[in-house]
Amino acid sequence: MPGKLVNKWYQRVRFNLHPLDPPRAWRIARGACSSVRFQAILLELGIRSVIDLRRTGSSDQQAGFINFDCLRIEYHNIHLRSSDLPHPQALRQFVQILDQAPRPLLLYCKRGKDKTGFGSALYRHLVCEDPIDVAWQQLRYIPYGHRRLKHGGPYWFRKLVEEAAPADLRTWIWQEYPRIFAERVARGEVTPITSLGEKLPLSLEEPDLEAQSL
Repeated sequence: MPGKLVNKWYQRVRFNLHPLDPPRAWRIARGACSSVRFQAILLELGIRSVIDLRRTGSSDQQAGFINFDCLRIEYHNIHLRSSDLPHPQALRQFVQILDQAPRPLLLYCKRGKDKTGFGSALYRHLVCEDPIDVAWQQLRYIPYGHRRLKHGGPYWFRKLVEEAAPADLRTWIWQEYPRIFAERVARGEVTPITSLGEKLPLSLEEPDLEAQSL
């Protein structure tokens, strides 16, 4: 169980630290924490795996200030885009990690409210089996600070899911979503980007659409 460090109310406010599926999963704003403070929180929570949802250039892996191997923490960096629909490959990787990563798990991005909110909503829906309207409460302004303006991706994705009403969301993500994403790219409705923020001029005919790394 987390000790006094993470139970202090000011830690929750300052670092946007919240239980997601306690004691199995948490969420936090990485940009608010120094590396020393972040490591202290990781140890206090007993975290065994983390998912860094930022772009590669902003990630802890790129910065190299924290040795996750020495901390015996499994580190993953997946850019889960919130400003537009997420790339199919990134979404697949994220779901796979949710299913396989050791717990306790920590999700984070810079501010812990947009990408982290999206990832947290997916976690609650896929892992905890919350109804989608309940799971998407992870994107509230209070207490998480999420603002929908410029971060429509989670809502566009939710609309697609609600329209499709798949019997199994994981199967839909693997089999149907890549086609839907590619069609929207072809129509110019979505501009896919790499994890470094570079635009990818993909189309329906692009042979390795699903292999692009985001």
